[in-house]
This record gives sequence, C-alpha cells and structure tokens, in this order.
Amino acid sequence: MIIDINDIFKYKVINELKLLDYGFKKTNFGFIKEIPIIGNKFNMIITIYADGSVQYKVVDTEEREEYIPVSVKSAEGSFIGKIREACEKFLLEISQKCFDTEMFKGEQTKRILDFIRSKHETEPEFLWERYPDYAVFRRHDNDKWFALIMTVDKAKLGFSKHENAEIIDLKADPHYVKCLLDEEGFYPAYHMNKKHWFTVFLDESISDDIIFSLISSSFECVGDK
Repeated sequence: MIIDINDIFKYKVINELKLLDYGFKKTNFGFIKEIPIIGNKFNMIITIYADGSVQYKVVDTEEREEYIPVSVKSAEGSFIGKIREACEKFLLEISQKCFDTEMFKGEQTKRILDFIRSKHETEPEFLWERYPDYAVFRRHDNDKWFALIMTVDKAKLGFSKHENAEIIDLKADPHYVKCLLDEEGFYPAYHMNKKHWFTVFLDESISDDIIFSLISSSFECVGDK
C-alpha cells in the first residue's frame, strides 16, 4: 500500500527551526533533505514546500534514477514493502519532530486557545482517536471540563448546509443558558448536556471579549463549591 502523505501531515504546520535542526536545507521553494535507506542502496529525497505540502521520491544510488514502483499503487511485493516501510518511518518522524500540530484553523479559535493557555494555564486534551479535532480543557484542581473546542458539520447543529465550523461549548447556570439561547449567536450545546452547556461559533460573530468572559465564567462554574 502506498504511503498516505496527507494523513501523515494532517493538522501539521512547518516549524522552520526544527526542519533546519533535523538537517533540511533551505531552498528558494522550501526545504529539502536526502536520507539513505535500505543499506544505502536507495536515497529518499524529501521536499517540503513553503505552503507546508510534502513530497518524496526514492532514487537508486547506483543508477541515480527514481525508483518508480514505490509510488505505483498496483506495485506490490516484500521488497517494495520494505522500501515503503523505511520511507514511512522517516516521514512520521519528520511530521513529529519538524512540524507543529495545529488542529484548528480559524483566527478567532487561535486567539481563544491563547487566552485559555495564558489565563487558565491549561492545554487542550485530544481524548478521542475518532475525533482528533475535539479538544477538551479542564481545571487542574478537580479535572472537570470547562470548555470544549470542536470542528463539526453545521448540519449537526440544525443548519441546512453541510459545512465544517469551529465551535466552543461552555458551561453555565441553567437559567443563564436559557437566557443566552434567546440571544443571536448562541446555540444549544453540541455533544454536551443542553441544560447546563451552550455552543458558540468561533467565526467572529461573537466578540473575543464576550467569549473570554464566558470561558472564565465556565471555569468558575465547574469549580468545587
């Protein structure tokens, strides 16, 4: 089976310093590195472009020609499998050591993440393998969740259009939740108890200051009484 580059580098963004430390050379179009594999019989040439896209090819060290079967889907066999396994090992290592993980793309989402990290000193936890872009935030003193940031299909929240959106779930007193749901921009909680939780889209429709305040209120709400 050929290597799925997109899956290996999903949610990854370039870290230039890490690439240089790993031995990549900077070029006009990005970065490049040549790695010997299979007892130096082949070289794996990895190219990382400025936009974060990754390509690789395998070259026979004697012939100095590309070994095409590695990238041909129908090509099989133990030898080709061994080459692919060696390539995948390095690609996985590079994705872990030379890239940073960025699960969320929205600018407001990034500001919200920065606020939670600085104000409440907690990092996102990704608990579900099936949902890698569901992040949980919890208090350190009692391990209770006070926020969830997720990428979901809008149709799951009652919208007619299928479109991915980044949202945050927060907790509040049931009476306050009920009042918020009467306001534009607030929705019944996705994935959580709708009596105690509510959802906000991180699409600039609600200001940062309001969301910051709601996050802090949620943090206090789940504290030990």
